[in-house]
Amino acid sequence: MRDLDRSSESHIFVEKHHSPLKISFHGWIKIIMATIHTLIDGPYMLVAAGCAFFSTLSLFPSISSLISIYGLVFDPQTVEPQLEFLQHFFPPNVYVFLQEMINSIVEQTHSTLTIQLVVSILFALWSASIGTKGLVTGLNVAYNTHETRSFLKFQVLSVVLTFCAILGTIMTLAVIVALPAILNILPYQFLNILTDYFPAYNMVRISSNIIVFLFATWTFALFYRFGPCRSNVHWRWTCPGAFIATILWLLAAFSFSYYVAHFANFTSTYGPLGTVVAVMMWFLVSCYVVLVGAQFNAQIEGYILDRSEASNKIP
Repeated sequence: MRDLDRSSESHIFVEKHHSPLKISFHGWIKIIMATIHTLIDGPYMLVAAGCAFFSTLSLFPSISSLISIYGLVFDPQTVEPQLEFLQHFFPPNVYVFLQEMINSIVEQTHSTLTIQLVVSILFALWSASIGTKGLVTGLNVAYNTHETRSFLKFQVLSVVLTFCAILGTIMTLAVIVALPAILNILPYQFLNILTDYFPAYNMVRISSNIIVFLFATWTFALFYRFGPCRSNVHWRWTCPGAFIATILWLLAAFSFSYYVAHFANFTSTYGPLGTVVAVMMWFLVSCYVVLVGAQFNAQIEGYILDRSEASNKIP
């Protein structure tokens, strides 16, 4: 399958006149095989490793900015209890590490909007955007595009994407916190029907997982839409890869957490650096999954472009 030329008239034709929904079953098989072949031959694991390194460096600033912004609206002390559902997505030692980090930040966080807080949030966003810039560079590799945006535009984009991801996380946490209250305002008869099949605890847990799934899909689609150096991209071209990436990310997160909890022992192998290595490995898996989704989207566009040219629909 051909490499995409994002500035060509043929690509604009595909954007305007085609849809991923029109691809046949045989076409999807070809796209999946082309994606696997490209991932094997391409430098995606190396790119994901670089992204994982910068993401690990930006972890503390990211959490700091998240809790700081959260504390402007909600009580920062409520952050830790509401993050308990994340223990299903992280290895045990990584989750404990994050808990300790959150505790140290919450003790220093102010819930009033001061100049000092604004400056600290902006600095944290800039630091956290380092990991985002590495991921954007990886997306350019996946879409086979070259970075032509100005230095200032690239920096601003990285900060904005980081802020959107943090803001989306806050909104997701807020909805999860409000789930018990939402269940209480449901009609009594409807709530009885639900609790006959699902206990209240399971309802909250299932709803939380659905919310996490939707948030992850939205985040991936946002990065696929605005991250790579491309133009004239419709949202419909970002959704397939975002959906696939979310499923793979959830499966990878659960699998990696189970593997670390039952088989791997990073502490005995790496000593005091064991937790840091586990965090970096988790980011490596996550970043690689994001690149898989981007490459899947790129192969969809390349497949439709090839089909269009073969049918002589492009002058």
